[in-house]
Amino acid sequence: MSRPPDVPATGPRRLRFREGGWVILLAVAVSITLLAWALSGVLTGHRPKGDGRTVESYGFDLSNQRLEGGALVASGNPRDFLPPLDAPRTMAGFEMQGWNETHRTKLVVSDDRVIGVVVGGEARAYPVRVMNVHEVCNDTLGGMPIAVTFSPLCDAAVAFDRRVDGRERLFAVSGLLLDSNLVLYDRSDTPSLWSQMGLSAIAGPEAARGVTLRQLPDVQLCTWKHWLAMHPRTDVVLPDPDDARRMKQFSYSRYLLSPRLDFPVARWRDPGDMAAKTPVIVLRRGEALREILLADAATGMPPFELGDATIEVDAQAKPASVLFRTRDGSPLLVTPCLHFAKVAFTPQR
Repeated sequence: MSRPPDVPATGPRRLRFREGGWVILLAVAVSITLLAWALSGVLTGHRPKGDGRTVESYGFDLSNQRLEGGALVASGNPRDFLPPLDAPRTMAGFEMQGWNETHRTKLVVSDDRVIGVVVGGEARAYPVRVMNVHEVCNDTLGGMPIAVTFSPLCDAAVAFDRRVDGRERLFAVSGLLLDSNLVLYDRSDTPSLWSQMGLSAIAGPEAARGVTLRQLPDVQLCTWKHWLAMHPRTDVVLPDPDDARRMKQFSYSRYLLSPRLDFPVARWRDPGDMAAKTPVIVLRRGEALREILLADAATGMPPFELGDATIEVDAQAKPASVLFRTRDGSPLLVTPCLHFAKVAFTPQR
């Protein structure tokens, strides 16, 4: 006997594709895809190293530590969470204004800050907006292999020769911090950890040998307008195509305006005469060292003596931008940073 049309069938009812079964199938497919993606890192060895909490989870050789009393901590991000910018593309500085006028998104404008470097008579600007999303740029300038580095938590710009014992190295972001400052590692079979502001190996095989890095002189942190005026033949580093979205997301303005230090700085002792995050410039000439407030220098300073050299200052007030150089053109080590970083990495001075 047949069942009347209005009487429900007994037993489980099958969900047909056209009645919504596709939703379940799609959910299953997505789940399988996500699971496969998660497992692929484990199986292929490409899973990020570092749990963001413990230094040991980052997989570095932590022997032979040379921390000089500083605090080595995890940043909350894994190793290589920011990719280094290797062999970057560049554009002639005088072409930048024309490019900006013909494109919707401007690359570098007058008041943008840049890290200016000169090697072998060649000048190059590294926009801070680009460096925020890489922190390390492995480049070649004036025939020299160099690394240009930026530590946003210290607002510190440091460039150095990439050659260690005559061999070129490539550097990357370790995901660790030493006294809230960027810690690098060299991309080798037996990597060591390196302090950006300390310019030395702080753990691993190179630390055992006490290896240091050679800082490049006359590196400036200034506005693009100021740098271009002083170096009209400069070129400027361009972002990777994938950087546009990340550059919009990365901003440290709120951090820089806050008095709070987000990570331990073991060697910071507040003397009470200057806020920890006051922007300063540390100048070195031989054994002589001087710390100058950016705000003071930007209002104009007369020439002054440092070691055996006379230092001249070229300043612009709004926004604050300062370039330092020796009168005779001899090298001057210039390290822009925040005051707490100066205290942490030059505690004896």
